[in-house]
Amino acid sequence: MTKLTGDASVKKKKSNKLIEWFVEEGTLKQEGNLYIAGKAFRANSVINWIKKGSLDKTLSKKEIEENMLIVRMFLQDKIDLEWENGMINVFTLPLSEGKDFCAEEPAEGNV
Repeated sequence: MTKLTGDASVKKKKSNKLIEWFVEEGTLKQEGNLYIAGKAFRANSVINWIKKGSLDKTLSKKEIEENMLIVRMFLQDKIDLEWENGMINVFTLPLSEGKDFCAEEPAEGNV
């Protein structure tokens, strides 16, 4: 067994947090010894692009936050996204009947 130290340990911890987030969002599931990744690979690719943009200062804090929101909405099946020529293309998904895309559930008594 190899003990991770220094950068390798930090990378493993960050990787574990990303995996935990994918599990929380429902895009990574385990069935027996099989892992179902769903949208995790595409989301991870976008996250790596965001991380690179953060490190080399090509993305502002606002752009980082907006792109992470896009990733979260993608993982929650609210939108679809694709890469094309280094750009994220966002597509809306068909809405459930009677359900507004951005509408919040009315607070009790505010109907």
